[in-house]
Amino acid sequence: MLDKALTFVVAYVNRNLKMTFGLDEDIAVLGSLVNLDGSITKNIENKVILSIINLEHEKTVKNMGGYIPNQQGSFAKVDPPVYLNLYVLVSANYNSENYLESLKMLSAVIDLFQSSIIFTPDTHPDLDPSIERLTFEIYNTPIQELSHIWSGIGAKYVPSMIYKIRMISFQKGVVKEEIGGVSGLGTNIKRK
Repeated sequence: MLDKALTFVVAYVNRNLKMTFGLDEDIAVLGSLVNLDGSITKNIENKVILSIINLEHEKTVKNMGGYIPNQQGSFAKVDPPVYLNLYVLVSANYNSENYLESLKMLSAVIDLFQSSIIFTPDTHPDLDPSIERLTFEIYNTPIQELSHIWSGIGAKYVPSMIYKIRMISFQKGVVKEEIGGVSGLGTNIKRK
């Protein structure tokens, strides 16, 4: 599910950056800035990089599980979905000669998510129908926390923004039990 959501987001950003700036190639990529061995990831220079930096369980949505109707007229008991929020780092990874270009691209991405903060399959048909809704909000990061994030990544700071993307729903849909449906009220009232 994470892959479907972020593949959609990167494609959306690329489509809009290409239209805005008349570009031929994709500028936005999904990935990390640094490999596990500490080396710089290849082919990310002069790109806008989207990276997950944290996942958070959404605790405000309480769902105790439920019953969903099936085609036979009965109901299937399934476990409740798990809702996650994604923290996505959007980095304008441009070298120092292209610093103004990095600011331009980051500004364009901010404009893009400011103008369209809610994505649903109805408003964006290319969004996977299993994803009910994605909502983007800027995550204000204190400077000290931002320093810890970049240190943890193991990369040098580049112009960036962190977005909190609400909520990705995970539900396997494994049926725990089947319960028959109600076919009538079953009341027989005798009148005198």
